[in-house]
Amino acid sequence: MPSITTREYNPTTGALIGNISSLNFGKVIAGSHTNVKVLDFAFSGVTEVDNIKLGIISSTLDVNTDPGTIYEDGSSSNGRFGVMHTDAFDKELALSSLGRHFAGLNTTALSSNAYNVLIGNRRNTISQFVYLDIEIGANDLGVSSGAYKIFFDFE
Repeated sequence: MPSITTREYNPTTGALIGNISSLNFGKVIAGSHTNVKVLDFAFSGVTEVDNIKLGIISSTLDVNTDPGTIYEDGSSSNGRFGVMHTDAFDKELALSSLGRHFAGLNTTALSSNAYNVLIGNRRNTISQFVYLDIEIGANDLGVSSGAYKIFFDFE
């Protein structure tokens, strides 16, 4: 039976912190960005994964009200929910606000949704490193929450 493990990495050293079942960006000052979270996805019970996509399926914040340039992976040049991915750990990327973002909310929760971002593979059963952050607006007060969903094809 296929399964997936989400693993979190230290954004300063790239060392594996451990497996996670939820993602907490912590307390953030209004009008600023969260610290970047660095993850990857490890798949077991399969020989190969492909077409890995990540989407935001719910959020108490606007994901992106006016997407700018849309890149080949489906990410946008602007937005509030940062998302980038690389084959090798990138400390500079992990320690700065991200320059690409989700283009919108995946309201269908389907893999075919245009607002998903295509993430590549580092190995047959391991995704690229994924970097996530959130820009909190000056008027965003209180607790915010959301949900990411990963989609993939496997053999």
